[in-house]
Amino acid sequence: MKGGWSIDEVPDGHKVTVCMFDNGELSNVTSCATVGLSGIPLRVRDDKREIFVELMACSYGAANPRESGYGPWPGILEHVAFRSIQDGVAVLRGDLIPLPGPIAPGSEMVALYAMPPVCYPDDFSSFAVGGERRAAIVWLIPIGDREASRCVEIGWSAFEAELVARDPDILDLFRGQVV
Repeated sequence: MKGGWSIDEVPDGHKVTVCMFDNGELSNVTSCATVGLSGIPLRVRDDKREIFVELMACSYGAANPRESGYGPWPGILEHVAFRSIQDGVAVLRGDLIPLPGPIAPGSEMVALYAMPPVCYPDDFSSFAVGGERRAAIVWLIPIGDREASRCVEIGWSAFEAELVARDPDILDLFRGQVV
């Protein structure tokens, strides 16, 4: 672990941290993930069911090779986790999260798309959180405005199929859009 940042204003008895990791499964990639969010039950949007999730995001280096520092991921994950806690609603596969601007100066990526962690082994997609409960790992990948519009137009399943077919480097914050 390279560093960690606590998220303020979480329910009593809970601690949620955004942690940064490097030298992991993917070469030259820095990853950030929430730790502790899975201790807070969150609703499935438009449903009464509760589920447990942790969020993750990753990109090359410190997320922005053109700048020093930690890059955008710690702040982004902190914001998304805080909003999930505040609203009581989980971020799930197929969700789009608009960013206030490009993820990094010079980038076309202006939104996040939630999906399973497909670049990792299958058993990385969820973990036990006690008893028979499991928490899902939700990977937030940066996408551009045309890609976000395409996702809304054709739905998340077809959008993911297009991503697979076009195979963009989703770890590159400066990649071109595939649509």
